[in-house]
Order: sequence, then C-alpha cells, then structure tokens
Amino acid sequence: MKVIPPVRRSTVRQTNEGLEIVIPARRNAFLMLFLSAWLVGWCFGEVFAIRELFFGQSDAPKLFFGAWLLMWTVGGGTALYTWLWMATGVEVILLRGDVLALRRDVWGFGRTREYDLSHVSSLRVAPAAWNPYDWSGAMQFWGIGGGPVAFDYGSRTFRFGASVDEAEARDIVNQLRAQHSFHGPT
Repeated sequence: MKVIPPVRRSTVRQTNEGLEIVIPARRNAFLMLFLSAWLVGWCFGEVFAIRELFFGQSDAPKLFFGAWLLMWTVGGGTALYTWLWMATGVEVILLRGDVLALRRDVWGFGRTREYDLSHVSSLRVAPAAWNPYDWSGAMQFWGIGGGPVAFDYGSRTFRFGASVDEAEARDIVNQLRAQHSFHGPT
C-alpha cells in the first residue's frame, strides 16, 4: 500500500505587516472527550462548593471550602482553556521589521509576545527533551507550549510550533530565514 505524504498543517502568507505563519492547535479527540466529561463533574463540584461556602449549614470550616473552591476554580479554568485551545486555538507567528511576534490565540483572545530581532539568534529545529519536572514539559502533553522550533533570546531559549512535526518545523525555519538573517549557529 502506497503511503500518501501528509499535508502541511500551517499556512503561510505575506501580509502588509510581514510574514505570517498560522499553526492550528493539534486536536486530540480522546483528551477532548476526557476534558468534556471532567468539566461536567467540575461544574457540579464548583456549584456544590459555592453553595456550601455561602449558604451551607455544615460545621466544616469556611476557610477549607474557600481554599478548595479557589484551587478547584483554577483547575477548572485550566481545563476549560485546554479544551478551547484544542478546539479552536492557533499559534500565529509574525515576522515584521525588527520584531518576531508569537501569539497563542483562542477565539481572538490571546497575548502577543514580541521579541526584538537584534537579540534573536540561533533560529533552529530542536525538539525538546521531555522533563516531567518542568512545567512547560508537562503542558506539552496537553498540546500547550513548547515546540520543535527554537531560538535563543538573551540567555534563554524560547520554543514555538507545538502542533508541527520536525519536517514542517524545518520548512517554517527556512521560510523565516529567507525573510531575515538570524545570527548565530543554525
């Protein structure tokens, strides 16, 4: 059986601002189903804790319910963001003038991080080794953070392109290098 080559996930276009690369988040049906079920249970826990905190008649300390509700809310918010990221998220890379801008976008919301190109060096494909004790490594499992495209900025390495494989990451690096000469080792 002949294997058909996979198509590219990202789209590239030249805009008035510069070169724009858009990478849709990788969808993981199992994780999305799991998070959907978890979020239903989360809603029940959230409603119960709020009701108990404000209207409860139990002898349980209010401080415990308040702390539990705070942690439960943060966990639920993270799970909801992760589900939304898998469903609608995109990474937007924009190379313009003197800035490399990276944005994680969910329904038009997200924060753009801009890196001064005079301090960006060694743009390369460098898959990260998974480290269970590193927060960003743990988030890679959920499709958030990291990626095989890396660059050095000052004394730190930043990564993007979490939803692309190494072959596509090489294409992205080559397209960015065709627009700007990133200094440092390749």
